Amino acid sequence: MGRGAVLRGRLTASTSAAGVENVLALAYGGARVATILQMLPSLPRGMKVSQEPQLYLVLWLLAAANAAGVVTVALVRRRGLAPAGVVVDVAFCAAFLVLGTLAVPVQDRIGSWVGWAPGYSLAVVVGVAGLRTAAWCAAVGTVSAAYVFFVADAATIVNRSTIVGNTLTLLVLGGVARIVVRYIRRVAADADEARAQVAELARREEKQRAQLTMHDATTIMQLLTDPTLPADTRAQLCEQAAVEVRRMRAYLRGGPDTPRPPAAGGSGDSGDVMLRDVLESGMSGFADLGLEPALDLADGVTVDAEAGEAVRGAVAGVLHNVRRHARATMVIVHADAERDSGRWVVTIRDDGVGFDVATTALGTGLRRQVLAELERHSLTATIASTPGLGTQITMEGKLGP
Repeated sequence: MGRGAVLRGRLTASTSAAGVENVLALAYGGARVATILQMLPSLPRGMKVSQEPQLYLVLWLLAAANAAGVVTVALVRRRGLAPAGVVVDVAFCAAFLVLGTLAVPVQDRIGSWVGWAPGYSLAVVVGVAGLRTAAWCAAVGTVSAAYVFFVADAATIVNRSTIVGNTLTLLVLGGVARIVVRYIRRVAADADEARAQVAELARREEKQRAQLTMHDATTIMQLLTDPTLPADTRAQLCEQAAVEVRRMRAYLRGGPDTPRPPAAGGSGDSGDVMLRDVLESGMSGFADLGLEPALDLADGVTVDAEAGEAVRGAVAGVLHNVRRHARATMVIVHADAERDSGRWVVTIRDDGVGFDVATTALGTGLRRQVLAELERHSLTATIASTPGLGTQITMEGKLGP
C-alpha cells in the first residue's frame, strides 16, 4: 500500500472517536510543519542581525527538532501529545520566548519571522486545545506570559495596542481551537454511541430472527421424539421438518426464510399475495389437528407480500402451539372480508384446554411470531382464552384498494 493510500485511510476514519484523534494529530503536526517552513526563509537574516547568532541558531534548531518530535509522536500515536509531552512542549516554547530576548533584536520581535517565537507559540497554543480545563489554562497562561516577556522591550518602539492585540490573539485562538476540538470530540463520541446502539439493535433483531426461525423447528423435533406419537401425525411432522430444514438452510445462507405464496398477479416475485393462499400455506402439514378451514369469504383479498409472510408464519406458529399444548380435537380457521369496516379478519379457534391470558406468560411463538411480527407489519392480533374452553386468535388488517 502506498503512502498516499495510507494517508487517505487515516483520514477516512474521522467519524469515530479514534479517527477524530487521528485527524487532530495530523492537523496538529501539519501546523508545526507549516510553522517551521515559515521560519526557514528568515533564518539567514536572523543570524545576520542577531546580537547572539550562535544562540539564535541553537534556539532555531531546537525549535525545529521539537516540532519534528511532536509531528513524529503525533503520527505514531495517532493522537496528540500525552500530558507529559505537553508539559515538555510548553516548557520549550516558553524557553524559546524567554531566551529569544537574548538573540532577537527588539525591532524584529513583532511583525517579523526573524522573531519566530511568537508564531511558534501560536502553534503550541492551538495544539493544547484538547487538554482538561485546568491544564489548558496553565499551558495557555504560561505561553502568553512568556510572549509578553518576549515583546515587553518592544513596547517603546511600537504601539502598545499591538502587543495587547497579539496577546489576545493567543488567548482567543487558543480558546476557539479548544471549543472546536471539544465539539468535534463530542460529535465523534455521539457517533460512536449511535453506531453501538445500531449494532445492538441489529444483534437483537438477528437474535429474534433466529428465535423465530428455530421456534417451529424445535417444536417439531420435540414432538418427533415422543414414542407414542400417532403414525399419521408423525408423517405430518416429517413433512414439516423437511420444510423447516430448508428454512434454516436459507437463514444460514442469508436468504429469505421460506418461499412465499404466488403473487396475486401470478409472478411470485413481488407485489401482493392472495390471503387465502397465505392461510393455506400456513395450515399445510397440520391435518392431524382436525382443521376445518372456512376461507371462502376471503376470496379475492390480497395482502402485501411481506405482511403475507408474517401472517403465514403467525398461522403456523399458532397451530404449532395448538399441537403442542392445547390437546384440541378440532381447529377452525375462518377468514372474512368486512367491506363495511374495510378490514379482513382471520380467526383461529380451537377446542383445547385453554389458559388464563391474564396470568400465563406468552412464549416465543405467540409473543414474537404472532403478536410482534404482525404488529411490525401494521397488522393486529388479539388472544382470547378461557381454561377448559379453548383459545381464539384473531388477526386483522386493512383491505387493499
